[in-house]
Amino acid sequence: MTENGNVLVVNVTLFQGDQVLIIQENKPSVRDTWTFPGGRIEPGEAMLEAAIREVKEETGYDVQLTGTTGVYPFISSLNHPVIMFHFTGEVVGGLASIGSWRD
Repeated sequence: MTENGNVLVVNVTLFQGDQVLIIQENKPSVRDTWTFPGGRIEPGEAMLEAAIREVKEETGYDVQLTGTTGVYPFISSLNHPVIMFHFTGEVVGGLASIGSWRD
């Protein structure tokens, strides 16, 4: 979703004990970089719903959001203005399809 020319995205840091889940990107503009699960907020979609959906799509996990870390504006690798809403969460179900737990 865009608002006032900004791309709106969500990102979630998932914790499991002392580890966090990271995924390796495969998009041409950011290939082989490691990041937290997340993506664009769809038109009409609530921010929290977008965060939960993106984690499920990218990892296979069902999650419960546990907090927020902040709102981070930046310019993407494709030179687009982005506003990222970052959350924390924990796995409550689902089966992993991708990702790596790291200390």
